[in-house]
Parts: sequence; C-alpha cells; structure tokens
Amino acid sequence: MANLYDGKMAAIYDAMYQTFVNYDEEYNFYNNLIENNKTSSILEIGSGTGNLAKRFNQNNQNYQGLDYSEDMISIAKERNKDCIFNKGDMRDFKLDNPVDSILITGRSTSYLISNDDVNRTFDSVHKNLNPNGILIFDFIDANRFIPFTKENPIIIHEAEYENVQYIRESHWDTNNALENFMLEWTAKYYAVENGEKKIIENDFSTVRVFTRNEIELFLYLNNFEILQTIDRKTYAYDTYVIVAQKKS
Repeated sequence: MANLYDGKMAAIYDAMYQTFVNYDEEYNFYNNLIENNKTSSILEIGSGTGNLAKRFNQNNQNYQGLDYSEDMISIAKERNKDCIFNKGDMRDFKLDNPVDSILITGRSTSYLISNDDVNRTFDSVHKNLNPNGILIFDFIDANRFIPFTKENPIIIHEAEYENVQYIRESHWDTNNALENFMLEWTAKYYAVENGEKKIIENDFSTVRVFTRNEIELFLYLNNFEILQTIDRKTYAYDTYVIVAQKKS
C-alpha cells in the first residue's frame, strides 16, 4: 500500500476536499446507518484529516479514527484535540477493545490492490468487531467507472478554500494489462495566484475498482452477511455503499 497523502499532500487534500465533500451530509449519511443498526462504538478507517471525526465528536459519540498517514493524523488531532486517532494499516490492526461498527470511508478500499489485501482487511475488521458488529464501506463501481475514464481521459476538479483556488487535473490509465481492474491515477495540483495557474504538487497512485460480485464474494469468504447495498453518487465517482454484519 502506498504511503498516501503525506507531507504537503495532506494539507492540499484537506483544503480541496472541504469543497468537494459536504461533510455534514456525509456525517448524516453514515450516522443514519449506524443508528438504524443500533450500534454505539465506532471506528473510522481512513479517517484522514478528521472532518467526519469532528461531527461524531460534536455529538458525543464513542468514536475513534485509524489512518495510514501520519501527516493526515496530525491535522486530524489538531482539529479534534480530544479524539483518539491511531496510525495503522487496515489490513492488519488490533484495537484495545472491539467496537460495534467499523466504517471504511472515502473510497479507501480503492487502495486494496491485491485479493490478499482485501481478504486481510476484512479479516482484521471481523476480528475487531463485537459479535453481530456492523461493517459499512464504499467502493468505486468498476462497471461504470472504467467506461467513464475511457471517455474522459482527463478529469478536472476545482475547489476554493480560504481564498485560494485549487485545480486538480487527473489522468486515469486504463491499461488492460493491469490486473484486478486496476488503474494508474496521475494527478497534477495547481493553485491560481494573480490569475496564473502554478503547479504545487504531483501525485501518483495505483488504485483498484470493484464489481459488486467481487465484493459480495469477498464478504462471504470472510464471514460477513450483506444487509444493505446502496447505490450512491459522490462528487466524482459512482459508488456502492455496503452494510454487512459479522457472522460468528
């Protein structure tokens, strides 16, 4: 797994996603699923810079975050001084105490490149959930996203935060030689200063998108029962959100 969003990228990510994502809506979406399944303690995997954490904390919920990036966690801790955040790998983590629900947010499943990555993640989640605990996660739908990238080889997103205009130009390489519906994502980040576009960072990741059948089989093999599948459009991707329950 790549060392995502470290250093300068953590701050750029945080600034741009304030515009991309309505975090109040995002919180309400996940919190409704948590409440509908009557769970209390929550772990968010891919907690990033702590934007959802802020909402859970404001509502006095039993929340903790896990992320792979130390720099993202530093921003999250500054934003949420009394929240618990730990650096960790979703493929292999151990909580001090199991929780009722685990969220994998922000399409973080895209960074599970191999089948072994996926199986290890679901196994770790299973071990860290209480009996009948709930797993909630999203994934990018391969059947819709791959055709979209072929028709739109360059995707541009613009955001403005704290009076700075940012532009991200993304290129997706859908090389058929890549296995497991993997894509190579190259992105250039710009800031507009005095009307002039200046590059501030380059980013590269290999990511994976999934079919529903793949995800359903992975969950079955790792002793989860799917309770709900939600077709959800986000700011840039067609995604599905899965609600699954741990089986003993």
